[in-house]
Amino acid sequence: MHRSLFFLMLFLASCQEVKEVPPDIPCHLRYPHTCKPLVVLEGTKPEVKFLGNQQLNTLTHYLAMQEQVESQQVGFSGSFSEVYQAYEALQQQASLEELALLLRHPSPNVRYYALLGLSEKDPKNKIPYYQQLAGKYDTLNTLDGCVGSSGQLWEFTRYQIFDLSY
Repeated sequence: MHRSLFFLMLFLASCQEVKEVPPDIPCHLRYPHTCKPLVVLEGTKPEVKFLGNQQLNTLTHYLAMQEQVESQQVGFSGSFSEVYQAYEALQQQASLEELALLLRHPSPNVRYYALLGLSEKDPKNKIPYYQQLAGKYDTLNTLDGCVGSSGQLWEFTRYQIFDLSY
């Protein structure tokens, strides 16, 4: 009984239409409370999206789909990374609150870049941001220059945030 009730509620929630809010209105004016992530029930897996901010959704989706996080220049030739350029766009367009929400994103790539953005925008609070980072033991692949490596999210973020100085 409880199981079928849960699936019925899940089905009804997935059938509701999500209305788009015009993107030119700032987030804090559209919603009296802060912009919170919205779980959109489409397909087999819930997707975390920000209410009414399509640009951030596009950037976070692009970063989440990448095989690895990348430094500014990659490869033997040192060409500029499109992935890193997407991170820079995310960092410039997202507020501190939105970046803090991305610390709980399902993708370790997005969480990594969100923490980098927070530590660059607000360096005095990088320890509390690091403590809020979700999924610290998730696997992360990196490409720094021409050196690729793999490890846990906490290792790479700790190195980037605390061992390197900004």
